[in-house]
Amino acid sequence: MDVTVLSWLRSIGWSAFTWALGGVLLVNGVALFAFIWKRERSVVNAWTGPVLAINIVLVAIGIGVPMVTSVARLAIIGMRGVIPGISISSQ
Repeated sequence: MDVTVLSWLRSIGWSAFTWALGGVLLVNGVALFAFIWKRERSVVNAWTGPVLAINIVLVAIGIGVPMVTSVARLAIIGMRGVIPGISISSQ
């Protein structure tokens, strides 16, 4: 079961990173297309705040979730030395 939890945590981290990266590319691609298509300064002024906020949230998810899952994996692996009843086999 412990190997399953470790692999699940790894997959969650990579999935979050992949989806966040895809979201950043999609949001910035749509914004760039809209800026080039309209060619108006008002569009840039109106969209900069929301696009920046979305980018910050997506970057936080893309970095934060893998970091938290990595720390959780390290904690699970580290517990086998502290608690003798926990055995983590690498199958």
